Amino acid sequence: MENASTESGTIWGATLASGGGHLVRVETCLGRGLSRVILVGMPDTVAKEARERLPAAFAKHDLEFPRGKILFNLVPAQLPKTGLPFDLALAISLLCAQGRAPRPQTKTLFLAELDLQGKLRAPARGTLLAALAAAKGSCTTVITAPKAAQEAALIPQLQVFAAEHLGHVVGYLQQRQELESISQQEQPCSAPWNNESKTTPSLSEIRGQELAQRAAHLAMVGRLNLWLEGPPGTGKSMLARRLLGLRPPLSAQQSLELAQVEAMLGPVPALPRVPPFRAPHASASMQALLGGGRPLRPGELARAHGGILFLDEIPEFSRPALECLRQPLEEREVRLQRAQEWARFPADVLLVATSNPCPCGYLGHPHRPCTCTEAKLRAYRGRLSGPLRDRFDLFVRMDPVASDVLTGPPTALSEEDRSQLLSDARSFQLQVQEQRGFLEAADASMEQLQQSGIEGKAHQLLRQANARLHLSGRGYLRCLRCARAAADLRQSRSIESADVRVALSLRPLPAEAQTTTGLPHFPGRAARRLQP
Repeated sequence: MENASTESGTIWGATLASGGGHLVRVETCLGRGLSRVILVGMPDTVAKEARERLPAAFAKHDLEFPRGKILFNLVPAQLPKTGLPFDLALAISLLCAQGRAPRPQTKTLFLAELDLQGKLRAPARGTLLAALAAAKGSCTTVITAPKAAQEAALIPQLQVFAAEHLGHVVGYLQQRQELESISQQEQPCSAPWNNESKTTPSLSEIRGQELAQRAAHLAMVGRLNLWLEGPPGTGKSMLARRLLGLRPPLSAQQSLELAQVEAMLGPVPALPRVPPFRAPHASASMQALLGGGRPLRPGELARAHGGILFLDEIPEFSRPALECLRQPLEEREVRLQRAQEWARFPADVLLVATSNPCPCGYLGHPHRPCTCTEAKLRAYRGRLSGPLRDRFDLFVRMDPVASDVLTGPPTALSEEDRSQLLSDARSFQLQVQEQRGFLEAADASMEQLQQSGIEGKAHQLLRQANARLHLSGRGYLRCLRCARAAADLRQSRSIESADVRVALSLRPLPAEAQTTTGLPHFPGRAARRLQP
């Protein structure tokens, strides 16, 4: 067996497993016997097919492909080799075993596919994950195809070289020529990513719906889950799709975490800077929302990490698909476990949902009667469980807007005023973050919220609400978080009774207080029940 005497001379490839990249050592043994190529170490079909591509690639660059038995061993053997090509790593390992190329002087990752002309092709996905694995594994150099080099260069610890074909790599190892060095971008987030170059529509286009707009401000300041209900055409989806423009840019950590999620699905040209907005169709399955496949891939929940997950007409989603969101929403990560593989993906999202009040959509409409039977109403509301409803912080009923308001001048804050309002609230949160131990209300525990400052009257009102409205422990915590967001919006260190009333007005009534007429479980009802 041809083995390097030092780790720096070992040939390294990479594979995808458990939602991330892993380094794989490539070993080569040349022996006598019938000409055949054996590849061991649990390779997938793509890796096995490299046996057919290598002879053609060698011939195109006047490199002799040896006769006799060739054994490639991929270490560790018990780790399935999927998702990334091993062509270049196998070719260099074979050339080193023949003595036609010296082993690399530094610990180097070879990451590319070879076509029949010997040209290097970029991996379809996973380059960033392989580069991260290389950095964690003390690799200092990555050699890959030009189209993948920029993605690998997003990891600052690595020196990345781009090669056009196999001959260039051999010449580099023989120190006969230089490869193009790809340096890290000075500003990794400067390049457009996905649809970031598109202009986000403004919330100022909304007419009326003052309560929904105030709730949107609270949702953005506290990162609170928002549910909008109302008849068709009242602007629920329109408002939800304009919330993204109110979120601050991704932090450096969130940007890298989201890029790792997207790297499991395709190329990542740059680190994202704008929070994602994912809006899966109501026909999405449990696997589409959480993730799955082989190797395990992230779903819509993980792809919305750091941004907004929008479920339009949430009762139309299948109940199993919705119920699978309960645990990830609380833990802010998705854990997938299969028979032979497991993966964890970050999933810190702001959940926004819309729904009609009934199947026909006109329950509580001021002019159009509802045609649904009581049985249909119960079945419609039964599509979502109480525990899932309890994971929403804000509930808003949106009624039809009068025609004169709809056709009149804008009723919302101007873009400058809204931006200033949220910017001031964000600055206030950053100012007191170290003192109170959390940034946004969604990050705070019960103890942290109570210690952050709450007036006596506000605390008494919360106790009264808990007794009369029978709030669950989670509902009480979310009500307190909403009150904290309202105080942050006012740049107040203490939660006042007015903040608590705002929070209660945006909580649903308990199940025993709901009826099938009027507006059973949306804003204002909870607060009015506390009136003497």
